[in-house]
Amino acid sequence: MAIKTINKARFNALAYSRSPYTFFYSEELSWFSDEQENIIGTVILDKTDNDYGFIVLGRDESSLFRCIDNEINFETVERAETALKIKINEYSSSGQSTFPQGDSFKKKNLIFQQIVSDEKLHRHFKTLSTNKGYSPAKEIIKEIAYAFIDLDGNFIQQFQSDGFNARIWELFIYAFLHEENFDLRNDIFPAPDFNCTKFGINISIEAVTVNPTENETAQDILLKPDEIQEKLKDYMPIKFGSPLFSKLKKKYWEKEHVKDHPLIFAIQDFHHETSMLWSRTALMDYLYGVRHKWEKDSSGNLIITSERIGKHSYEGKEIPSGFFFLPDSENVSAVLFSNSATIAKFNRMGWLAKFGNQKINMIRVGTCHNHDPNATEPLQFKIDISDERYQESWGQGLSLYHNPNAIHPIPPEIFPSIGHHFFKEEKIVSYLPDFYPYASLTYISIS
Repeated sequence: MAIKTINKARFNALAYSRSPYTFFYSEELSWFSDEQENIIGTVILDKTDNDYGFIVLGRDESSLFRCIDNEINFETVERAETALKIKINEYSSSGQSTFPQGDSFKKKNLIFQQIVSDEKLHRHFKTLSTNKGYSPAKEIIKEIAYAFIDLDGNFIQQFQSDGFNARIWELFIYAFLHEENFDLRNDIFPAPDFNCTKFGINISIEAVTVNPTENETAQDILLKPDEIQEKLKDYMPIKFGSPLFSKLKKKYWEKEHVKDHPLIFAIQDFHHETSMLWSRTALMDYLYGVRHKWEKDSSGNLIITSERIGKHSYEGKEIPSGFFFLPDSENVSAVLFSNSATIAKFNRMGWLAKFGNQKINMIRVGTCHNHDPNATEPLQFKIDISDERYQESWGQGLSLYHNPNAIHPIPPEIFPSIGHHFFKEEKIVSYLPDFYPYASLTYISIS
């Protein structure tokens, strides 16, 4: 039987079971599968002994790829590859497609098998299920769901109906944490949503969403620039503040498994179809309670000053600004923000991992950080994701806003791929990756 080479992105999207600790003592060099992808495998370099080996994976009872065979002590990478291909062929020739491990306690998450009535289906779920242009997103979400543990027992029902946004945000966080090599294998607690470990540090993460106000919808209504600026002052800080404050009142830090460890609130804005393109600065203003202004001196150097905000008022509702200065907020180590947990993001990541229709063309346009210290406007970009040089990670564009008063601060090296923001001397100081997109749109067509 034919053995094919697969790319690293695809293997990563299939191998959610592998321990993050393997990367400390081994390095994956190449990836293969049988023709039907019932069996996958990787050749590794053993960093300790400086020789080579391989690992073979097959799907267990819940369709999660897990180790079913391995071998070490090959003197050359070529011998390891040859042996791996022989082993994949042996398993594939057996006709077996499921390899029970005998320890699976969870059901197979068939996330696109409809279990709610047609009238209750979320419109984005319908889009994912039926639109061929989003087949890469559908396929990679299906794969992530096989690994995801539904501790509440209602994940699929909510994903298909009124909880779609919250649930796709959780799938995004799950994929991101795996990418960052967090260990979630011992996460048996339903709250907070994620309880994971890295570098010996236990971290709890609660997912938060900004949703439409009652009697509003998230339908696409394009706003003018002056309307956006007006909403950024008070409306959006209140929209961010309401769910964050609600989570603060739950006092997760009093739970035994959270006590004495960092706690993160992870938030994404879903309140409006296009608000994720412009709402991010309102969160920063609200968290630290300051707003920045800029001017340039006679030499063209950028001068940034800040002013305290105090409070936010909108249509009779008023909240204090500065979430990190509220009572009890010192128990929240940081706020993780994304504006990219969208179908478009899953579509790009799925396409890069060779899921779905590969004849789909995707052009990504947006704005990204300008690292010129005197820049006042972001750079614009336009990228064809079929360009062989294009790479994207789950963490691309994420921001971690560190609480200056945190009892348990987050070491930045725990999240090496994302942007970090600190509050120093009444100003927000940011450390961003070389390519850091602020917002983007993805245009798709099928050739």
